[in-house]
Amino acid sequence: MDQIEQAVMCALGPQVDPNLKAQANAYCEQVKDSNDGWQLCIQLFMKEPKALPEARFFSLQVLENTLRNRFDTLDNAAVEYIQQTMMEYLRREFVGNTVSGSEEAFIRNKAAQILTLLFIHVYPTTWPNFFKDMMAVAQTPSGTPSHEKAADFFLRLCISIDEEIARLDIPRTRDEVIRNTAIKDTMRLGDIQLLASFWFELLQEFRTSNPAIAQLVLKNIGSYVAWMDIALVVNDQVMNVLYDLLSDANLRIAACECLADVISKGMLPMDKLNMLQMMNLTDILGRLDLSEPEFAEYVARLVNAIGTELCKIYADPALQAEGKQTAWSMIDQVTPYLLKFLANEYDDTSSAVFPFVNDMLYIFKRQKKQMQAFSQGQHEFLGSLLNVVILKMRYDDETDWNDDEDEPEEEALFFEMRKNLRIFAEHISAINEELYVGYVHSFVMSIFKKYEAGTELNWRDVELCLYVLYCYGEALAKAAMIFVNPNNNDILTPLGEMVSEMLSSNISAYPHPSCAMQFFENLTRYYQFFELRPGQLPQALGAFVDNRGLHYPVKQIRTRCWYLFQRFVKNLRPKMGPYVENVLSSLGDLLTIQAEPIVETNTMDGTPMPAASTFDSQLYLFETVGLLISLENIDPLKQTEYLKIVLEPLVEGIQKSMSQPRPDDELFLLQLHHYIMAIGSVAKGFPALTKPSEGAQHAWTVVFVQATEIILSVLQTFNQVAMIRDAVRYTFARLITCLGTEILPYLPNLINGLLTECQVNELVDFLPFIGLVAHKYKPMIEPIMGELLVPLVQRVFDFLNTSPSGTDEALLLLDLRKAYLNFILSLFNASLEKVFVGERNVGHLSTILQSLLHFAKDNSDPTTQKMSFGVFLKMVNAWATDAANNTSVPGFDQFVYNELLPITFSVPMSAAFNLADGQSLLVFGEMTSIQKAMCVKQGNKFFEYMNNVFFPSIQCPPETSERYCQAVQQYDNRQFKKYFQTFITEAKS
Repeated sequence: MDQIEQAVMCALGPQVDPNLKAQANAYCEQVKDSNDGWQLCIQLFMKEPKALPEARFFSLQVLENTLRNRFDTLDNAAVEYIQQTMMEYLRREFVGNTVSGSEEAFIRNKAAQILTLLFIHVYPTTWPNFFKDMMAVAQTPSGTPSHEKAADFFLRLCISIDEEIARLDIPRTRDEVIRNTAIKDTMRLGDIQLLASFWFELLQEFRTSNPAIAQLVLKNIGSYVAWMDIALVVNDQVMNVLYDLLSDANLRIAACECLADVISKGMLPMDKLNMLQMMNLTDILGRLDLSEPEFAEYVARLVNAIGTELCKIYADPALQAEGKQTAWSMIDQVTPYLLKFLANEYDDTSSAVFPFVNDMLYIFKRQKKQMQAFSQGQHEFLGSLLNVVILKMRYDDETDWNDDEDEPEEEALFFEMRKNLRIFAEHISAINEELYVGYVHSFVMSIFKKYEAGTELNWRDVELCLYVLYCYGEALAKAAMIFVNPNNNDILTPLGEMVSEMLSSNISAYPHPSCAMQFFENLTRYYQFFELRPGQLPQALGAFVDNRGLHYPVKQIRTRCWYLFQRFVKNLRPKMGPYVENVLSSLGDLLTIQAEPIVETNTMDGTPMPAASTFDSQLYLFETVGLLISLENIDPLKQTEYLKIVLEPLVEGIQKSMSQPRPDDELFLLQLHHYIMAIGSVAKGFPALTKPSEGAQHAWTVVFVQATEIILSVLQTFNQVAMIRDAVRYTFARLITCLGTEILPYLPNLINGLLTECQVNELVDFLPFIGLVAHKYKPMIEPIMGELLVPLVQRVFDFLNTSPSGTDEALLLLDLRKAYLNFILSLFNASLEKVFVGERNVGHLSTILQSLLHFAKDNSDPTTQKMSFGVFLKMVNAWATDAANNTSVPGFDQFVYNELLPITFSVPMSAAFNLADGQSLLVFGEMTSIQKAMCVKQGNKFFEYMNNVFFPSIQCPPETSERYCQAVQQYDNRQFKKYFQTFITEAKS
């Protein structure tokens, strides 16, 4: 025993030599795993004077391990010994020990766990008097007072037993469920009645002298009530005490929780309804002192339990009309408390009744769906609920809105709460649209009118008013964007009136950041209003471009407005013509670029990433400038002039930087990156050309072409810098759409500049872009693609021939495979297949074919496999010799017969190829299409090869070969696929 104690202390000691610690740990594990270790440990646990707490805890852990995992190895004598020893421990520690302090909590809890494990093995078989024996320890000969420590332990033990046999949230095996059911059934025959009676005695005895014990009693009742006879709790004697305890400062929260557990017990609807009637809780609720916030929250939870149960009963389709009437009348009695707690200033108290609100709205929605009329009382409740929900969305008086996010957690909780309240409001609007529209219109207009009249308003009320107006568009999605009366355009709808008043009241000038932000969110959401009332557009633009919006002093608001303004202008582009010059002049000072050091932040999963910078938001302004300059009704010379004003500082900035290069300075490179990105964003604002040749027709084209040339010079110098390559790629993608064929001469230098230093992820993004360019500018791009094909393919092979260093890189290489195959497909789809067989590239065709062959044979990746066979099918259709026309790509027929056709048999014959798999079936379809295509194109030559060369090489009988040739010749694609599937299945078997 002493050796075990020493080993435990060595294993736990912080200053112990590591070698000695390792030996001690090994010894402890040996004791735990040995068959008789528990005997030594139980002696160590019980020895006097007591061993150190850590050693005693370890002893109980060993005993727990034996009872949990090796109980079958214990004989009856051993079990009886453990039983007697634990009873001795209880009497000694919790009855006889009046001198020393209480047992350590962790040892007391572990002892309760040991007795629980013992209980599930010996009750009711070998220890039927378990509960009587436990109660006897707590009781004194005279009956009262009980032994306080023993009573406390007994109650904790009961909770531990309930967790072991009745908790529904703990996963169990089937055998455990059967065992637990048997234990509960036995307890219901008598012991549960004894327990209920004893708990009540303890509750009465300790409610004043030791409230902690009384709280444990209430916790037991709340736990066991789920599966015990409800009459043991819901009776006059127990209920009167529970109601009485609701006025006891020490026990009222525990009593509330206990009552909520009683109410939530699973019962038949009518039984539950009768019980709730008998409990008559609404009378009790009216008499409670709710001045203490924590207690108010628990009463709210109790109200929620009553309400949700009543709603469940009311919604039960089997309930008779009389029961429904009773349930609704009881719901009516509870709803005032629902509104009261929902309106509570403390959010935890409000959210406690959210499930009840949800259930009520569900009942109303179902009633509407069934086209049942609403009573006057129901209309009044909905109106009161909407009022409470809207007002609860308001920022608390103690809350200060700030942009530096000192308390992001609190703010996040508020926004989550607001989101839930908004959903409630949306449900109300779905139930009674007229009520919702009327309330919101009245609420919003009253605030706007007060502000217009010069009334001093709290920022929280102004922000709420603007937020409620914003939510209106979501609550009434279908009808939300109607601003004028369909029968008379001169009459505004309620929404039209609110948006109009928002502008004319000048609420945008309210001096608070939150109000400014919400105002511009609203303008952007309701932009369609200005299509019908263009006369009010100057008011909106004026607010946007001055210090209320784009120039707002708070950075967070200002940068958000930059984004919103881009959306606003994009949506109202046709209406913006008259305001272009004024808007552009207002934006001028915001287009100065100043690189800031990159600040790192983390994603939700902890991955580091660059935080959003001011420049990221500034790009929206550059795009807006592009949108405005490129408006159709602006004079082309004016457009050119405006574009020069915007682009020249950017181009000059690049030239100045390039004249004094500092390649090792991150800020210098960032500044260059920003200049290039800004040019790309201006181009993004320009519309895509409908015909690529149109670029030359626009006067402003020359300004972009000059910028293109300067960007290429930056790429030439700094192509080894990833951020420069990213910026160039982004900008060229935008320039191509607005310059058309004017950009083509610059493509070779661009692509070569990007390729030489690019990384895998860049190439994965870049290949689709080139495929898109090829499609857009076919056939004129053919010579350029012919020039670029080999460098592109070579760069792909450079990466694909490397071994991945980890999972992420392996996935990237897989993406590169797909991007490469899609690129080849895109050239065929653009009818540019000649680039592969032109004089410059035909010598490299064999390498490309072999790469495709390699991917086609890889059964581990069906997606790539299908794409590879898909490319081969395109090649066969394009290049295989036609029976009527002998011209083809030299050597391609030979490749098809020697390499391609054989794998259309060997791949599906492989054990790794599963014909029952959907993905593999798609691959299979491509292979049969290749065979069919060769049959159609070459006829007899194909049959001769199959009959005389291929089938004999795989030892296929002549009759099977003959049947195959008939099938491929006579069947259509679908029938042949079905035949070939049977062919492969039989061959594999």
